[in-house]
Order: sequence, then C-alpha cells, then structure tokens
Amino acid sequence: MEELLGNEAVRARIWRAADEGRMHHCYLFEGPEGVGKAMTAMRLALTVNCLSDHAPCGTCASCRTILAGTHPDVVVVGPDPEKLTRIITADQARAVITGLQLQRHSARRRFVIIDPVDALSEEGANALLKTLEEPPAGTQFILVTSRAASLLPTVRSRSQRVRFGPVAREALEGWLSARGLDPALAVLSAGSPGFALRLADGEAQERRDVVEQLLGVVGQPLHLLFSFSEAAGKRSEGSVERTTLAVDALEELLRDAVFVASGRERDVLHPTHLGALRVWAAALHPGGIGRLDKAIAAARDRLKLNVNGRVVLEALFTALNLELSQARRA
Repeated sequence: MEELLGNEAVRARIWRAADEGRMHHCYLFEGPEGVGKAMTAMRLALTVNCLSDHAPCGTCASCRTILAGTHPDVVVVGPDPEKLTRIITADQARAVITGLQLQRHSARRRFVIIDPVDALSEEGANALLKTLEEPPAGTQFILVTSRAASLLPTVRSRSQRVRFGPVAREALEGWLSARGLDPALAVLSAGSPGFALRLADGEAQERRDVVEQLLGVVGQPLHLLFSFSEAAGKRSEGSVERTTLAVDALEELLRDAVFVASGRERDVLHPTHLGALRVWAAALHPGGIGRLDKAIAAARDRLKLNVNGRVVLEALFTALNLELSQARRA
C-alpha cells in the first residue's frame, strides 16, 4: 500500500471517528489536487473492513479484493470513460442508487467513493441528494474534490466537510529525495505529492515552456496573443491538456506576483522571471489579481463544459492584457 504523506491530524480525526463508530455517513474530502484525498478514502475503506487485528493488513481477503478493485461493497465512481467530457453522468448516479438497494455482500461497512464529485452532472447530483442525506444502513459515502466551491450547495450541505492541506515542504522534500527525485519539486508542486510526481515525469519542463511563451506574448499585439491561445488550445502529445497548462501557468504567475507584492520573493515558483513578476505585482496587486482570479475560475468552469480551449484562453488573456494596459495608463 502506498504511503500516506501529510495531513496526519486530519486522518487521525477520521480514524478516531471510525474506531468509535461515529463516522458521518457522508464525508466531503476537499483540498488541493494530489494531496492524498482519494488515497485516504480508500485506506479508510480498507481499515474499516480489514479482517486482521492490525488493520489495514493489505493481505486478508477483504484487503486484497478492495486493493484489486473487485470488492462488491467498495464502489468507486469516476467520470464516464465513454464521454468526451469529464463527467459523471446521471445514469451512473442512478446505477449507484440501484446498487445500494441490494444487501451488503461481506463488508462491515459499504463504501461509495465519488472521485471527483465536481465531475458529477447537475442531474446526477440531484438524483443522489436523497441517498446522500439518508443512505442505507451501513453505507458510507466519501465525496472527493479539489473544487468544492463548484458543487451544488445541496451536496455540500449533506456532507461533513474534511479539509486537506498541502504537505509540509520538509516532509515532501524528504519523500522526493527517498525516491531519487529532485527535492526542489516540493516547492514547484505547492505541497502536492501527486503533482510533484507528474512534474518529475516531464510536466515540469512543459510548464516552464508554457510560462516562457505566455510571458513572451503578454503585452504584445493581440494577434500574437491569439496565436499563442490557438497553439495552447490544442491537446499535447502527452496526457496533459495544454489549455489547462496555460491556465495553470497564469495562476502560478499571479501567485508569484502576490508573493512579490508581499515582500516574499524567495517563495516564488518562477524566480528566473522576477523582473516581469515585479511589473505584474505593481500593476495588478491587489484589485487586478482578484479580478483575474475570478476570470481563471470562470475559465476552468468553461473548460469543464468542454468549451473550445482557444476561445477560453483568448478571453482569459485578453482580460490579463486589459488589466495590465489599464494599470500602465493609470
């Protein structure tokens, strides 16, 4: 079983509730991507249903089938692989409800893990509401998300929210070093082990390239900016959507601009671009940063709805250029 890193106090509270038989019937595990929310959900299912005195043992019949993904009482629901958009459909939600009408097979407690729950369609969420509020006896829901604000209020209100945070820098550096990976990825990943592994697998260079390209066209004539948007709106050869990388790049640069404005230049993710970051900090902090943060959130929502990546990026980077040009005129 993989090591769970960081968020020890969060997991301790959940484990204590499990030991004392007072778990909430529906948890919402929220926090940054890649910090172990889904792994914690699966580890909880293993621990509660382990047949050994030293749970989770990883070797008993219950643990083996859960780890293999074949346990009938531990259901993991993710986006429908047959859909072009990243969505958990209403049909999937109804299938969960139908399955819960059957008796548990062998588990002490049945688990339904929905990851990520923000991919659940509105129709699917509405279909699940009554079940989330009053699940069958012995049934545990765990909803996993890095975008809790995008969930329907009715889903959030039926859940007990459990907030996961970034892993401490020192702990993540040690974890990376033990795997022969660059400990500097602890800073670049903003405390996310999962993100750090992706960066180590080649995404770090791709992100640096996108940051360089973005900084090269910001403030230039719009046709150059739109050419960048057109290129970034296409899917890369790898598994990472370049549109998402471009949005992430802008978010990272805005984060760095806040650090610069706050006198924390040593904490920036892109120290080789301090000159540009100082210009951004002077021009955008604080009001422009806030407006662009909202524009980024809107861009992510539009991408979730499968809006054309080029269109999304053109709107986002036009807003950035407008903020910078207005600041120069002020």
